[in-house]
Amino acid sequence: MTEPRPDHPPRGVWDRYWGGKAHVADVYPAVSDLLAEIARGLPDVRGRRILEVGAGTGREGHELARRGANVWALDFSPEALRLSRQISDHVRLVRGDALATPFPDASFDLVYHQGLLEHFRDPWPLLRENHRVLKPGGLVLVDVPQKYHVYTLMKHALIALNQWFAGWETQFSPGEIRALVERAGFRCERVYGYGMRPGLLYRVAREALQRWGVRLPRYPRLGPLDGWYRRWHAALRRLERSAVGPYITLTVGVVARRER
Repeated sequence: MTEPRPDHPPRGVWDRYWGGKAHVADVYPAVSDLLAEIARGLPDVRGRRILEVGAGTGREGHELARRGANVWALDFSPEALRLSRQISDHVRLVRGDALATPFPDASFDLVYHQGLLEHFRDPWPLLRENHRVLKPGGLVLVDVPQKYHVYTLMKHALIALNQWFAGWETQFSPGEIRALVERAGFRCERVYGYGMRPGLLYRVAREALQRWGVRLPRYPRLGPLDGWYRRWHAALRRLERSAVGPYITLTVGVVARRER
């Protein structure tokens, strides 16, 4: 394994984070519906070679493998790979460096990462490495925190207090992430946005209460109010899919293609 370079987030941060999870069921799925976004650009994944970089639990990769794709999941934390291994044995788990992946040029039909790019002070080398291992005509999907959100204010307050779980982290506007990906040599096909389910306040409260020995369910149970709760989130999802969606959601992503 290549050791992480100085501009990586410290490996110990992620070993502690993932190491604190006994089972993959303790970890929320991705904020974005990555499988839906991938299916729009790559409807049939059978036989396709797919790489997730900074995979964490790699849930989506295991589902893509179940659908017939050949999937590799790369992460430098052995604790993350331990959790991923609990899901299935259909994904090739690789412990390695996101800036120097152990793959030849033009190896993959799809490269994607979620919640990774924002941890690099210089995102350019990561995107160039994505470009290197992607086949001409292949797709890259990049998913990051969106700048204009209350999450950003909360995060930077905690960073200033040295209380943010991931150390240092940044964020991007829809225009910024699109421009960055295009500068790395990709042609942008679309920008999308997703909100958090369950909401940020519930997740913060759940995490805080766990420190006091109180364990709330991963998703709120509201009894007779569940129907209203589902309708509320359905309305939010329609707004997220509108033209303003990427500017108001917690996550913004871009799907782009390597042309040469």
